[in-house]
Amino acid sequence: MTDALSPSKHKGDDESVSGGPYVSPPGPSHQAPLSMVLESRAASLDEERVSLGMVLKLLDDRSIWALLLLLALPMVVPIPLPGISVPFGACMVLISVQLAVGRAHAWIPERLARRSIEAATFAKAIRGVLPTLKRLEKIVRPRKRWLAGDWMRVPIGVTCLILAIIITLPIPLGHFVPGMAISLFSLGMMERDGVTIWAGLAIAIAGIVLVVLASQGVYTGLNHWLKV
Repeated sequence: MTDALSPSKHKGDDESVSGGPYVSPPGPSHQAPLSMVLESRAASLDEERVSLGMVLKLLDDRSIWALLLLLALPMVVPIPLPGISVPFGACMVLISVQLAVGRAHAWIPERLARRSIEAATFAKAIRGVLPTLKRLEKIVRPRKRWLAGDWMRVPIGVTCLILAIIITLPIPLGHFVPGMAISLFSLGMMERDGVTIWAGLAIAIAGIVLVVLASQGVYTGLNHWLKV
């Protein structure tokens, strides 16, 4: 499958991408819904291509969780972007590692930040994930805040790292469950919703167990085939 993301060389690249690796600063806690920001951006595109760095730059005033959510949602919702699981998964691996070591904002290498897609494809992808994102935003709200405290950043970071690695592997439908879990983690931490975070944890455990069982089945099958 051909990677839908290719190096971006157009003038629309933001200075943070062209001049060095992308770094997203931490943002304030009270902001417009992420779906509103994305919808507005998709409707006002004037570039021919949209780089990953430009997408992340769009969320400059938001937390690291918004970046993780934006990368994870395409794993859950069918959108016309073949081959994105590897580059998006790689970004999620990097962000998850940074969460696991306690960083408050994300760093993306320049080479990865330059990967781009056509603006029309990006707009179509945003329109594809918006209905799901809006539904999730209506459900998520501050609940059991002690379960969504800063002490959860490192455990969630480690869990997301495992899930992001799974997303990059060539496993049929292996991106859906990890993507859903990461999306719930991100939304839960953004809104301090402990219930959503623990729902994400349950899905994450189920996903990891399924991958382990599937891997064992493949190994057993190959081992049996080689002995025949």
